[in-house]
Amino acid sequence: MRTKTLLLLIAAALAVSGCSMAPDMKTPKVEVPSSFDKNSDKNATVEMSWWKNFHDENLNVLIEEALKNNDDLKLAVANVQKARAQYGISEADMYPRLDLDASAARQRKSSNAFPSNFGGIYNNYSVSASVAYELDFWGRARNQRSADFSSLLATDADKEALRISLIVDVATYYFNLVSINEQLNIAKESLKSYEETLQYRQMQLKHGVVDELVVAQAKAQVASANTLVQTIETSKVKTQSALALLLGRSPKEIFEKMVVSSKSLPQSIEIPAGLPATLLQNRPDIKAAEENIRAKTALIGVAKAAYFPSISLTGNYGYQSQNFDNLISGSSSVWGFGPSLNMPIFDFGRISAAVKVSKADQKTALISYDKVVKTAYKEVYDALGTIRVSKLKCDSVEQEVKANDQAYMLASKKFERGTASYLDVLLAQKALLSARLTNVSTNAQLLIDEVTLYKSLGGGWSRNYDNNVTKSDD
Repeated sequence: MRTKTLLLLIAAALAVSGCSMAPDMKTPKVEVPSSFDKNSDKNATVEMSWWKNFHDENLNVLIEEALKNNDDLKLAVANVQKARAQYGISEADMYPRLDLDASAARQRKSSNAFPSNFGGIYNNYSVSASVAYELDFWGRARNQRSADFSSLLATDADKEALRISLIVDVATYYFNLVSINEQLNIAKESLKSYEETLQYRQMQLKHGVVDELVVAQAKAQVASANTLVQTIETSKVKTQSALALLLGRSPKEIFEKMVVSSKSLPQSIEIPAGLPATLLQNRPDIKAAEENIRAKTALIGVAKAAYFPSISLTGNYGYQSQNFDNLISGSSSVWGFGPSLNMPIFDFGRISAAVKVSKADQKTALISYDKVVKTAYKEVYDALGTIRVSKLKCDSVEQEVKANDQAYMLASKKFERGTASYLDVLLAQKALLSARLTNVSTNAQLLIDEVTLYKSLGGGWSRNYDNNVTKSDD
């Protein structure tokens, strides 16, 4: 009879086990521009190692170093491991708990307190196994497991967002460093030329070819170029240390280990004429926002389940005896089985308030998702527009360099013929130096803009990892 009752109870539990208090998951529909996919390649993707398209081996090495040693990324990995462990707890709550207890004691009871045969010295040996299982009638455990799994996916997506930002930051600082080195070489080259010019003007002054004004102007030009060199050197020191910190280097390495870079900037890469909107689905922040909605939705079910009774099945079986010799025997067996029920009657609105909090959290997650998607499109729009303008600017600056170089040559020839002042030469020379420096910084900015576009498109991160994320040790 007891067996039939137990089987009926288990069957009833299985019959209602599909019940869930959580509402259906609904991702907000965001209106996207109809022209975004125009002339786009529907199969376009972002490569996982997209930075290798710049064909700069030094950049590749630095990014690999950063991905291995960066402290912020290590913290993000630790957060993923914590979320994975939390999911493991909720996963375990879905199954019965089995415990083993064993004890051995020798004690004496007072004959005055326990008269007759209950007093005196005796032994007590016991060994038993117990099992406990909460029937998930209302889906509390299942919804909690779903919420924790979504939180795990969101945390992993946050880690990927940080990884992409780290790659972009390393590439940005690297291109700035290469640009600074190029500018430093130009400044030093100009300083050397100015010093040679000063020596020449001083010799001309001795022979009466030029006056003291020309020599003073040449000295001022040398001092100005020297100041420029020192300013660029300062920028180089700060850029190198910032890059070293991103690489996760120790204080000793920051001071003693130089960051190796190429002598010149790499060529810019070709951006597709059209980009499909599906590329934005690869953004980890969108994935994180979506999983947050799913987690908050499941937690509504967890909160609602508190309205209903919780039913647990507990049982134990074992042996107990005063003599160890007959501990494992039929006459020493002990067992027990029975369900327990816990149901809220009056809690002054605690459960109702908890449900309202869960619904508010879900609403916040929905709004955040909407904002993240809008921000994603805005960033892609900005990045594409900035690249287009940067390319035009690079072309203009190159023309400016050529024009200033020609102006300097003409001014120098006119001065030598006595048809122009030395100030004209200095102004032309200064304009040429400024244009050359601007040309380098503009080319570097174009590369940085292209890197930013990769970030806005999701940086080569794949969403197809849900089945593997819980198995990874990161």
